[in-house]
Amino acid sequence: MERKRRKRKTDEERARATEGRSRVLKCPLCGETPGIPSDIDTPFGGEVEGGTCGCGAVYVYDRTGKMLGEAFTEALVMAFEWDYDAAFSAPDGSYEEGVVRFNPRVTQFLLGEGDARDRSPRFYFVRRKKAD
Repeated sequence: MERKRRKRKTDEERARATEGRSRVLKCPLCGETPGIPSDIDTPFGGEVEGGTCGCGAVYVYDRTGKMLGEAFTEALVMAFEWDYDAAFSAPDGSYEEGVVRFNPRVTQFLLGEGDARDRSPRFYFVRRKKAD
């Protein structure tokens, strides 16, 4: 029985296959490595796990992948310096957002939301745009 030989992937095919994947957490808004997540006390008596990036983005880590709305809300309010009124009345386009999923099975960070069934841990990034 003759074995089929695998076609070797070109550098371009290899790059396309790994696009949006990384072994290191990177900010989806600037591509840099953000600060290490830590517990952050909120002014309302709560605590979130998150951090900041050098580009001005803040992020919240959703360890369970199930608290999507809550984690995004915390990141948004954190970006507006804990001012809920300003965060929820901000006009569309006054901030940028991005999501990074973590796949623990292969130890990779993946850009994007994923599908509705995906319950992998997520990092929610929010950065306020500068006023003109």
